[in-house]
Amino acid sequence: MKRITSKLIAVMLVVCMIFPIVPIWAFAGSVSTASAADTVKFKLEKVSEDKDHVTVKLVLAEGKTLCFDAVVKTSEALKRWSIKYSSELNAFVAENTEGALASNKETGKLSFANSVELSAPFDIAEFTYLKEDKRGVVLSDFTLSVDSCYYKNGEGQDIQLGTTVINTIPATHTHVESGVWVETEHATCQHSGQRVMYCSECNEICTVEYTTQMDHTTKTVRVEPTCEKDGYISEVCTSCGQEISRTVLPKTGHKNTVAQHKDATCTEDGYDRVVCNDCNKIISETVIKSPGHKTVVDEKPATCTEDGYYIEKCTVCNEVIINDVLKAPGHKIVVDEKPATCTENGYYKETCSVCKAVLVDKILPATNHANTEVQHKDATCTEDGYDRIFCKDCNQIISETVLKAQGHKTVAEEKDATCTEDGYSREVCSVCKEILKNEIKPATGHQHKKTDTLAATCTEDGYIRETCLDCGNVVKETILKANGHKFVNDIKKATCTEDGYVRQQCTVCKTYSGISRVLKATGHAWGKWRVVKEPTYRSVGLRRSTCTNCGEHMDEEIPMIIVPVKKIVISPEEDFTIYCKKSDRLQANVYPEEAAYSAEIVWTSSNPNVLDVSEDGTITAKLRGTATVTASTADGSVPATRKVTVEYTFLQWIIIYILFGWIWYL
Repeated sequence: MKRITSKLIAVMLVVCMIFPIVPIWAFAGSVSTASAADTVKFKLEKVSEDKDHVTVKLVLAEGKTLCFDAVVKTSEALKRWSIKYSSELNAFVAENTEGALASNKETGKLSFANSVELSAPFDIAEFTYLKEDKRGVVLSDFTLSVDSCYYKNGEGQDIQLGTTVINTIPATHTHVESGVWVETEHATCQHSGQRVMYCSECNEICTVEYTTQMDHTTKTVRVEPTCEKDGYISEVCTSCGQEISRTVLPKTGHKNTVAQHKDATCTEDGYDRVVCNDCNKIISETVIKSPGHKTVVDEKPATCTEDGYYIEKCTVCNEVIINDVLKAPGHKIVVDEKPATCTENGYYKETCSVCKAVLVDKILPATNHANTEVQHKDATCTEDGYDRIFCKDCNQIISETVLKAQGHKTVAEEKDATCTEDGYSREVCSVCKEILKNEIKPATGHQHKKTDTLAATCTEDGYIRETCLDCGNVVKETILKANGHKFVNDIKKATCTEDGYVRQQCTVCKTYSGISRVLKATGHAWGKWRVVKEPTYRSVGLRRSTCTNCGEHMDEEIPMIIVPVKKIVISPEEDFTIYCKKSDRLQANVYPEEAAYSAEIVWTSSNPNVLDVSEDGTITAKLRGTATVTASTADGSVPATRKVTVEYTFLQWIIIYILFGWIWYL
């Protein structure tokens, strides 16, 4: 019996983890109602917190229980990290083996079941979370819910306990000092310092203290007076640079002076002055003006081949003021030349136009017909030819051989006259093609002709044509101009729905010129509405309008008469039980009966995970539990409800045991 009990507990606990919506007590047998004294109290406490993590503890504070389902939900600022059972709970489970313990950190759910009661006070488990932001956690970050609490009374009955949950986490965060001071600003002789202490839980500043301002650290600075400026002795802070005190040392005045003299030169002024030996300042001064240079000039002009110079020098200080080199410009050349010919010498001469020097003078020898070519001309029928040597430089013939003319070689040529062209009889030289004799044969004219006629059409010209039968040429042609179309109107009237047209057709060739004008459809001229069928609360009505032009009609529904729903009764009329995975159909009876034809009934389930309901009232059992089915009007003003309980069949219980009972042995 103990083995069966432990296996059933394991099956119940595993199903609770897989189907969080099914409470562990859903698998219990007969359940008795708890008395006011049968209550149990759970408490959620904060164990520890730093800037990254927070750990809370689930405690059974009062009462005793054989089983329970606890869920800890958190705000989005916390991410589930781990669920750690207390050493006290681990020791209890190890000692009392007929039970099971499971948790799911993804959902924050912890389920406990055992054959031995768990009695308060008892630490159950610690839930650790990762903080998404660094603020301290508060009461609103956690929600604890506990249900499915049972224990057995003296008669062996399952007693469902009333549960009370207490969340001891403060509603507002209270800083916890870390005990470590952090200096944020050093104290100086100018201002006080500051140090802070951070909260060990949220890492925010929780305590601020100010440190005492430091004293000045001084040094003595001495600046000696000058002739014109006071000096001083001052006390200065070495940390902040602030001057604490100052004693003025009066200026001395110019007490140690000396006279200075400098003679003027050709380029610089001189002076007579009084200077202070202490500060080197000029007290008074008389300027002796510079007289300037007294210059003499020495120069030599440049020639064609030699440089010259220009020099200015001061006779007083011997300084050279100007020393310019006058560059030789070179010869300005004039060319005199005569080219050599085939029979006479030439010359080439270059002379400077400035210094008259002859720079180049040379003889150019005669070329003696050095550039000749051989020329040839064939003899013709009437002219002699030649072979000769010709000088291309002087254009003279050096030597020549004459080739005598041969005379014409004649042949006879004949061509007959045609209708339009003359013929001939001639003698022609076969060598040079010259016509030596020519007799004309006159053209015969068109002596044999025929006439062809093509009639003109609407779009193409015709003709009357005479053709020569001998040569095939057109002798005479008269064009017959195209007559053009003779159009008449082709008309189709427009109707209510179709366009008409007016177009033109030729009476001769029967072709169309295209649609020249569209006659738009006139549209229907609808008459007044006439009721064909009156509406009732069972069906819609009908009204009709007829076109006065074409007789076509259009129909329009008249909405049915709406009767308000006063009452809805769901059939079956009592709460009932249905097995898991089964379906059934609920019927919504509407009163008064006339309202049924127009009423829109909306079906809903209070727990779709347990019992689903479709639009037509068909219910489908999905999981063990209880759901309330509601049938109401679309606006929800007239509702009716039916409570449906979903149970497992004996076969389904066996399947659950086979699928999940083995987990107890892992």
